[in-house]
Parts: sequence; structure tokens; C-alpha cells
Amino acid sequence: IEPKDGKIVIGFTANIENPQINGIEILSGDSAKASAGGEQVAIRVNCGTAEGAEAYTDQDGKVWQPDRLMADGLDWGAVDGEIIQRSTLEIKDTKSPTIYQSETYSMSAYKFKVPAGKYTGKLHFAETYEGISGEGQRVFDVSINDKNVIEKLDPFKEAGAFAKPVVKEFKGIEPVNGVITIGFTPGTENPQICGIEVLSEGAAKVTANSEKVAV
Repeated sequence: IEPKDGKIVIGFTANIENPQINGIEILSGDSAKASAGGEQVAIRVNCGTAEGAEAYTDQDGKVWQPDRLMADGLDWGAVDGEIIQRSTLEIKDTKSPTIYQSETYSMSAYKFKVPAGKYTGKLHFAETYEGISGEGQRVFDVSINDKNVIEKLDPFKEAGAFAKPVVKEFKGIEPVNGVITIGFTPGTENPQICGIEVLSEGAAKVTANSEKVAV
């Protein structure tokens, strides 16, 4: 099944009596195997988009959900922070520039409630603030479940240019009390992020730029 305009619509047409259903599962094909609890998880967040905006489907058919703040009853969201969109900004070296044309900044964390198992986290960054023109002007730390995994991240320096994506990938993440927490600690300027993926691990091989994190 492929989404249309970012949505999968399951329709019901009455014949005799009313249609009824007891449950629905929609599982991503990205994960070759399920988590330990038998449930596949593929959460993709287009950070910095307005809450309630349309989902974004990239060129590979992957659906990215609009951003939102964490609240009671939700299974994921940002812990505080501000959002901004730069929809006309040209992004270099990516098939999915939309992901990097918005960002969340000044957040302290993102939280994801997931079943027990091991997960891959992909963090998408790009320096797109016009007030930053070189290395050292935005630097911050990133943690996963309170363990520092990136020290002194400088998106401009990592990419080697303005408006150029940087993706950091971490394997072997396990939730703590059912939650994966991705934390951000400011150094110079505010932390920022453009996209987050939290994916159940399957049989896929670890890529060359992946880092395994015991958390």
C-alpha cells in the first residue's frame, strides 16, 4: 500500500447492515523484522512543521509526520522548543529538501513511546539560519536516554556548507521505561533539528556511518 497525498484511506461501503471493524494495523515495510514485542515501528518526524499540517511523502515513499509538542495521550513529541519554516531555501545534496526546509530549535528533547526492542535512530540536521555563516557559530550536544552520543555538534562544520544536510545514525537503541528520549544541550546558539526517524531494527546491515549505542 502506498499513501496518496500522505494518507492511507481505508473505506467501507454498506451492503447488508452496517460495516464494522475490530482493529486496524498499518505497518511500515522499512523494518524487516518487528521489535521484541512483535510490533513494527517506523516514526518519521518532519521537525519544524506546524502541528496539524499535511504529512510529507518523500521520493522513496516514506511518510513524515508533521511536528508536535509532547502531551498526555500522545506517543511522541517535542519537549518545548520553537519551530520555523524556510520553504523557499535551496537545500544541497538531498532528494528530500522538504525535510531540511523546516526546523525545531531551542527544544530540550524529543520523546518516543515505543514497545520493547531495539531501534535505529536517524537524526537529520542542516544549518539554515541566515544569521550563521561559518563554523563554530552553532554548537550543541545530543544525548539518547541521558547518554551523550554527540559532543559539540556543529551542523555547518559537519556538512562543510550552509543548507547542506547532515544525518547521524545510531543503532541498538533500547527504550527506558517504554520511552526513547533524544536530548539536546545548548553550547553556542540554540540546538536545532530538521528530522527524526525512529525505526524498529530488522535484518538490515549497519551502514558505514552508523554508530551503535548501548542505551
